[in-house]
Amino acid sequence: MTDAKPYAYIEGGEQKGFDVDMLREVAKRLDLDVEFVNQEFSALLPSVANGQLDVATASISNTEERRKVVDFSDTYFIGYISVLANPESGIGEDPKSLAGKRLGIVQGTIQDAYAQKNFTGAELVRFPDNNAAVSAMKSGTIDAHFLDFPVAEDYAAANEGMTVAINVPVPEFPVGFAVNKNDSELKEAINQELKEIIADGTWLEIEKGYFPDQPVDEMFMPAS
Repeated sequence: MTDAKPYAYIEGGEQKGFDVDMLREVAKRLDLDVEFVNQEFSALLPSVANGQLDVATASISNTEERRKVVDFSDTYFIGYISVLANPESGIGEDPKSLAGKRLGIVQGTIQDAYAQKNFTGAELVRFPDNNAAVSAMKSGTIDAHFLDFPVAEDYAAANEGMTVAINVPVPEFPVGFAVNKNDSELKEAINQELKEIIADGTWLEIEKGYFPDQPVDEMFMPAS
């Protein structure tokens, strides 16, 4: 896992987050213990591929490029990505306002791929994690940072003047647990538990604890 609040983070020395709670619930139902290992986001998939990690989780979207390296479990989250803007940056709701701006992104994320394709007028500046990028915003090194919606909201609430300027829905980038390509048994076991976690309402209970205001896709609603 990596530092990506509210998905996966450390608070008071304890691993917390939506992804963390989801993985713990899956592991509990499989009668498995979980040992969390913190890494930079860009190192997660290589660590799964080389067997250093059994599973990686940190709001990791299932993409064609990533499937060349690892397998993914079934989808357990669909969300939004957002531009967190500095005051006086001149960045508004229109993505065209990013033209000529220095935009932070965490290397190897969906935001990285999306920005390269859609924010071509911006100068992209890569960071190892969100905290490093927001520190650069505070120092004025960059004008904005591109990250997940709830994470952007948290940073905006904690930093006076910063605003969530642009929101982009990304159903084409579903989130799953990354597993080794040679461990189909683990992947199928995770998938079975995810189905049950969604069907019995546990998924919705965990999700609303972290994203009370975010719409819920029909695929995650409990069985009637």
